[in-house]
Amino acid sequence: MIKQIVYIALIITSISSCVTSSVLVNVQRPADITINKDIQNVVVVNRSRPSKDNLAENIVEGLISGEGIGADRKGAEYCVEGLAGMLNNSERFSLKNGGGIELKGTGTSSFPIPLAWNEVKSICGSYDGDALLVLETFDSDSRVLVGPPVARTRKVKGIKVKELRYPATLIMEVESGWRIYDVNKERIIDENKYIEIKEFNAWGDSPEQAQFNLPSKRIAIKQAGIHAGEKYGFRISPIWLKVNRTYYIGKHEDLKNARQYVKREDWDAAIEIWLPLTEDEDLKIANRATFNMALVSEIKGSLKTAIDWAKKAQKMGNKKAYNYINVLTNRVMDEEKLKKQLN
Repeated sequence: MIKQIVYIALIITSISSCVTSSVLVNVQRPADITINKDIQNVVVVNRSRPSKDNLAENIVEGLISGEGIGADRKGAEYCVEGLAGMLNNSERFSLKNGGGIELKGTGTSSFPIPLAWNEVKSICGSYDGDALLVLETFDSDSRVLVGPPVARTRKVKGIKVKELRYPATLIMEVESGWRIYDVNKERIIDENKYIEIKEFNAWGDSPEQAQFNLPSKRIAIKQAGIHAGEKYGFRISPIWLKVNRTYYIGKHEDLKNARQYVKREDWDAAIEIWLPLTEDEDLKIANRATFNMALVSEIKGSLKTAIDWAKKAQKMGNKKAYNYINVLTNRVMDEEKLKKQLN
């Protein structure tokens, strides 16, 4: 009975995949934090280095945690590098320095007292900056997990051989604390800590071999640091993403032909096929063409028109339309945020 259910499910999945196809769509996601448009030119500062008072504590922490002396210092540099790289590709901000500005802080996960405004003005004045983006704290932690062995079969010289493979995972956890200093209004407009986790996986014939195949801590802290910096950049600056969208092809000849235009991104030619089909006598064909019109409207930037088409498809019984309407509605709200964030 179970085999029959699985078989039926596979048939349904196969039929469904033949009915629809997918296309990547460029979508701009707003930043989590809306920063005043007056702030255009920004300067990035690394203030995570320990002062003399905190240096001994920082060394002891590195020895106890096993991360090594200076690991967090290098990680913080990579974190700033990740943010700088992201800002260099941002249409929201102009990065005025390439990194390299270092100030002393606590060297721990605790925020230092805010910078004096005369120091903020001095740094911003040197670079014609409107704000300082300061990495105030940086702390990393790592752990390795080895899972139970997994049996697999492979061919060796034509003979099937069973073997056990052990999975190992290196988990890097990075906590970064940031402040944004608005130099003109002399106020801190963001002060938050964020935790990012990056995992690295490897396999081996033994637990020891699996761990040996993992990247070194040095490589892991570099990638985790850059990742944490990029993630903060995503929070303060809008970014472009490629998202997957579904559309209908089916067995109808015209719908299948439209697929070729979609592949070439010739949307006007696709519309010439889909639009007349929305009035087709076959309700299934009309339903699918109507849904496709919602997709092409989104791609052409008319979100409200896309919602209208999706709602029409939903009334015709299209089950995919409900979720798509929610996606489009969220995009309309995102567009309002983007108007406040972008010039």
